[in-house]
Amino acid sequence: MTKILVIEDTAEILNNILDFLEAEDFEGSGATNGREGVELAKSEGFDLIICDIMMPELDGYGVLQALRADPNTVNIPLIFLTAKGDRSDVRQGMNLGADDYLTKPFTQKELLEAIEARLRRTGQQTEQLKQVSEQLNLLEKFDSLTGLPNLSGLEGKEGLLEEAIAQSQGRNTLVPFLLLGLDKFGRINETISYGKGDLILQQVARRLMDFIEQLDGGGVVRIGGDEFGIVLPAVSEKETALAIAQKLLQEIAQPYQIERKSIPLTASIGIAFYPTISNVEELRRQSGVAMGEVKQAGGNSCKIYTRPLFGFDTAKELELASDLRRSWEQKQLQVFYQPRIDLRKKKITSVAAVPYWDHPRFGPINPTKVMSLAQEVGLVREMSEWMLRIACQQGKIWQNEAKLSVRISTSISEPLLNDVNITTILIEVLKSTGLDPRYLELEIPAEAIANTKNLNALASQFLQFKRLGLHLTIAQFGVAQSSLNYLGNLGLDSLKISRSLIGNPTQNAPILNALIQMAHGINLRAIADGVESEAQVNVLKKQKCDEIQQETAVSEREIRRLFGKR
Repeated sequence: MTKILVIEDTAEILNNILDFLEAEDFEGSGATNGREGVELAKSEGFDLIICDIMMPELDGYGVLQALRADPNTVNIPLIFLTAKGDRSDVRQGMNLGADDYLTKPFTQKELLEAIEARLRRTGQQTEQLKQVSEQLNLLEKFDSLTGLPNLSGLEGKEGLLEEAIAQSQGRNTLVPFLLLGLDKFGRINETISYGKGDLILQQVARRLMDFIEQLDGGGVVRIGGDEFGIVLPAVSEKETALAIAQKLLQEIAQPYQIERKSIPLTASIGIAFYPTISNVEELRRQSGVAMGEVKQAGGNSCKIYTRPLFGFDTAKELELASDLRRSWEQKQLQVFYQPRIDLRKKKITSVAAVPYWDHPRFGPINPTKVMSLAQEVGLVREMSEWMLRIACQQGKIWQNEAKLSVRISTSISEPLLNDVNITTILIEVLKSTGLDPRYLELEIPAEAIANTKNLNALASQFLQFKRLGLHLTIAQFGVAQSSLNYLGNLGLDSLKISRSLIGNPTQNAPILNALIQMAHGINLRAIADGVESEAQVNVLKKQKCDEIQQETAVSEREIRRLFGKR
């Protein structure tokens, strides 16, 4: 039975509404003041709340603010009751998050229509989110282009890797994991078109499946782009896996027929082994290193991963890690900005602060790589707070010198987010720089939210951020985070889709569409991260994405110039 809470200080009106609800087969509960109503709403689950605006102790606005601040009540629809003379106050209630209002006096028919309309809309939103969630769950497991399982098909109790491991238990064997990447496939795409390139990928997938079916176990997954993961049956010697990989390369190298044209193609394979490596992420990383070395040597070959000295995979990695710490200590890093464009307004509306490191030997290092290295050498928290301060300082400078008021987003790393003093740090930074909080956006990594052990504590923390006037975005959001069904309870403003899904938006269109629908379903703006091409922009427009963030980072001077062109 649908449960409805009525908060009304006039006893006669309260009793009349409760009697009417009972006659219409609703389960009604009443409260005679706002404070009592909030306590009742938090202690019992309600499907709808009807609330008077003018009440003693706590008025309707206070009730609404308290409900929207609690993760357990934030999504309960609320209908305001207002006297005719109070209609000018309706806008305030709607701005605070009310769903509807009724003007006193109202008829039973008007009350019933308002209740049914609100419950119907809530049901539609719930059903839409359910459908999107089901679609995402499917996309989370299978690749839409080839029909193969995706990376998630390797893990879990029913994953390919677990199955192979179970079969090898007690036999003193190794389970090989192969990462196969097609050689120079980007050039093929550019030559014959991406659509025809997708046809080749489908043929590659079929060949891989046919090859694996001839073996005693194992399976294939699509990693993404032109990369596939292959789990082979357990082997006693690493050389056995190498021999199988060489046969697989011969199969892949057979020409592909596309519209009566013969397309030659080769591949590179890197190999890692369980139990030498005990998790999928590390298997993929190490096989990826080996595959990359094959590609650098010309491709069309396979190689078993060998562990390098010092735990770094290449001399370049070791040099970068060492140089980053030195550059950090010598204050050689800068903050650059990636413009963010509103697709409907067709103009830059905000910018994202990112680390800029111009390495003396390797040139500018990708900001994502910089943060990854910072994580490895223990600098990620310091760097995150540093970027926060620089971004706020720069925002205030733009306001004072260039009369430019633009919102700046900056990433809050998981270690900084978990700092017990994070709210104090934010207040101090805003006070010392003088930046209006409305112009600061915090990007919270999706993984940090997924890793939280206390959702209520996190929601309370986010509420403190919102009370400061900050804009909140969940960043690096991908299919793996689609089960975060509590996002609507965290007071977020935007959802930034992971750049890993933007690289090939046509191929990932079903996933992008589902994520954008989910964001809109919980009233979040959808932002696409790492956009580089007009083709990507066109796909994202069709998917009704709200904003795009450009991959290219520019200096603060260039930002001034870009805004001057508006």
